[in-house]
Amino acid sequence: MKHDNKAFKVAIVLLCIAILLSGCSSNNSISNQEEAANTHDLGNTASSLEENISEGNIAEAGEAVIAREVATEKGMGDDTIELIPMAQLPELTLEPQEPFAQDYVIRTPTLTPVYHETFRYQIREFTRNPSRLVIDIGNTGSETLVINDANFYFSILDAEGNEIAGSKVQGASVSIAPGEIKRVVVTAKNPDTGLVFLEFGGQNYPILCPYFHALPHEESDIVNTKPCDRHGYVVYDDKGNPYYCAEMAGEVIGNGEAKIMAEGVLPVENGKIGPVDKGDGFLALVKVKIANTTDEIMTIDKILSDGAGESVTFTPGDLAVLGDKGLPSTIKPHTIAEGWIPFRVGDAREGFGIVIYTSHGGFVLSYVNTYRVVYDINA
Repeated sequence: MKHDNKAFKVAIVLLCIAILLSGCSSNNSISNQEEAANTHDLGNTASSLEENISEGNIAEAGEAVIAREVATEKGMGDDTIELIPMAQLPELTLEPQEPFAQDYVIRTPTLTPVYHETFRYQIREFTRNPSRLVIDIGNTGSETLVINDANFYFSILDAEGNEIAGSKVQGASVSIAPGEIKRVVVTAKNPDTGLVFLEFGGQNYPILCPYFHALPHEESDIVNTKPCDRHGYVVYDDKGNPYYCAEMAGEVIGNGEAKIMAEGVLPVENGKIGPVDKGDGFLALVKVKIANTTDEIMTIDKILSDGAGESVTFTPGDLAVLGDKGLPSTIKPHTIAEGWIPFRVGDAREGFGIVIYTSHGGFVLSYVNTYRVVYDINA
């Protein structure tokens, strides 16, 4: 049943706020960052990226320039591929899967299912303003699951700790028999709530909204080229170069010379994009905006795409296969560029992240498998 203990909810909300406001600390070393990654979830994305950051920093920029020149000589638009967006994510199935560890899910994946001993689920839609969760739940246990307002609900507290979400499971109660999959829709009257509590099937934890919720003084979108030095945690390569990390779609981070924001992820039917193929999963792309906030030309020297346990390096020439949908290799002073970066999608327990090496510093997009999902290449 729903918690009556306000202290429990307050603790959860404070944990969420701590994650959202991790940008308050800007001097994290690699060891501190590893500790934070282990505290989070889903494959310890950051720790797997750190090895690659340390192995290949911006010293390879010269190779990237050569790659750009070669690509230009060949005609960068000659091999442009057409992206084929998925109409929807693959359907949830009841095929045998290894359950996630008990404490594994804190930030919930949006592209792949979560597996537990007696049930599994796949998020189909998750929005704020209006607050709405559409989720497929499969019963792999021996007893009927009953989903109602008391065990699956949006939550947001007022200053006194009172619940003000106005959450409702549509058609509740929803019964899911063993061996059955049902779609469940949860809504909330309060448009600001983005946190859902899951309390059934032997599990009890919050599903965090995968979107950054900007505070009033924060820029919720890259709409100008004003310098920004707000960032989350920072990791360093073996030469001491800093890499500024974003953890959620909509979060703007910057180092004073450039700022970056991811908007969402697009699952596609394509089997191969440049040097990365779908493997046993599928491909998706993350849409990125980068603002050059200086008087100097900015170059994107290379991009490390880490997904489904495999790291792939993209040069500007590789991204040329996306045509005008790819992230440009150069950004003029005081301008904003945008484009898509591919990655492979597999089991949610594997690492997911993007490292962008630029002339204006290094940036990391962590947990890209938890970003909001879009199905329109022009979104």
